[in-house]
Amino acid sequence: MKTLFVCLANSKKYGERCIAGVEVKKTKSGYELIEKDGKPKWLRPVTEYQRGAISKNLVKNINLLDILEINVKEYCPKSYQSENAYFEESSLRKVGQKLSNDNLDKLIDMNQRNIFGNRGKAVSEDVIDKVDHSLTLIKVSDFEIYKRESDSQLRMKFEFNNVHYDLPITDLNFIEVYTEDGNLLRNVESLYLTISLAVNHNGWHSKLIAGVLC
Repeated sequence: MKTLFVCLANSKKYGERCIAGVEVKKTKSGYELIEKDGKPKWLRPVTEYQRGAISKNLVKNINLLDILEINVKEYCPKSYQSENAYFEESSLRKVGQKLSNDNLDKLIDMNQRNIFGNRGKAVSEDVIDKVDHSLTLIKVSDFEIYKRESDSQLRMKFEFNNVHYDLPITDLNFIEVYTEDGNLLRNVESLYLTISLAVNHNGWHSKLIAGVLC
């Protein structure tokens, strides 16, 4: 089944890539958002190897906000990762101009009290069954990017609904651009962040910043 989506995440995963976005449909006037239960319908194309990772060569020319088309073979929700779908890898292609940032406000979820149900940087495997999604887009205006000294990991501190978070950035394109120009966000007042919930590691599902848009 041919499916269109706006790419909102293109991040690293086990040496390969993970892409995700919100489903849309083509109309005479452009692209229209597809909703599920009153919210944007998220989609994460996955493969059958390396916990669903996609070859980095397949998505190396894909940028955030690109309109992409894939042939979905089967939706395969798995616990909290309700957005997963197997797809034909050869079907992935760009089909339209980038979505305007002005439309991003239609995709954000600012009403959630806490990201994925708690205030921390991860969700315990003991309560993961209470979470029914693993992707969300938020907007923040209070943020700080820094590099952790212990391993040089690029991270972001930000405030969302009066809660402070400190999460790693896995958006590889943003990491590359920001590393070249640390002043990139000097005059930026707000950011759109795609937050993803990772697979289990030592009993915890980490929260990751899988996409950064400004």
